[in-house]
Amino acid sequence: MAVVWILEWPGLTKDQFAELQERTSWETDAPDGLQHQVIAFSDKSLVLTQVWKSPDHVMRFMEDRLLPAVRALGITTMPRVDQYPVHSIFNTPG
Repeated sequence: MAVVWILEWPGLTKDQFAELQERTSWETDAPDGLQHQVIAFSDKSLVLTQVWKSPDHVMRFMEDRLLPAVRALGITTMPRVDQYPVHSIFNTPG
């Protein structure tokens, strides 16, 4: 079952996020199961929204790539994470 994963990370800077992207390589070597991703920054936090094929895919990415990168970079804050079953996805033509 596909899930939408929303991560809100207060205090994470654009530079720290760029380092996480580089260490996890998720945009150049997409993790198995990642289908869609939207990244935004508010004045307070990173907001990352992803659609995954299943909760198991999310957990493998977290355990194998994201959390080791977070620890290696010495990031001590943790995000708020919400996960919901996908009801539907609409992709606009074009």
